[in-house]
Amino acid sequence: MEYVLTASALGKRYGHCKALDGLSMAVPQGAVYGLVGKNGAGKTTLIRLICGLQEPSSGEYTLYGRKNTARDIAQSRRRMGAVVETPAGYLDMTAEENLRQQ
Repeated sequence: MEYVLTASALGKRYGHCKALDGLSMAVPQGAVYGLVGKNGAGKTTLIRLICGLQEPSSGEYTLYGRKNTARDIAQSRRRMGAVVETPAGYLDMTAEENLRQQ
């Protein structure tokens, strides 16, 4: 079976805070995957690592067969798309007004 993404003991730390702690997973080619979890579970951190926006503190991953440390990992990243959400609102509106606007 071919995998588009594998992760082995992947970790990311920010000082003393563990944002991702020993994640291992494998996403088969053609699979649809969703990341579900509470705030702070590491979903966005994982996406940022895979996109190359951050470097892992420990462990490794492969994307389309290329290790994250490979010089040509950018070629694998060109094959994917990602949207890293940043919650935003209109600062001059209340929370309720922002929700109604959405």
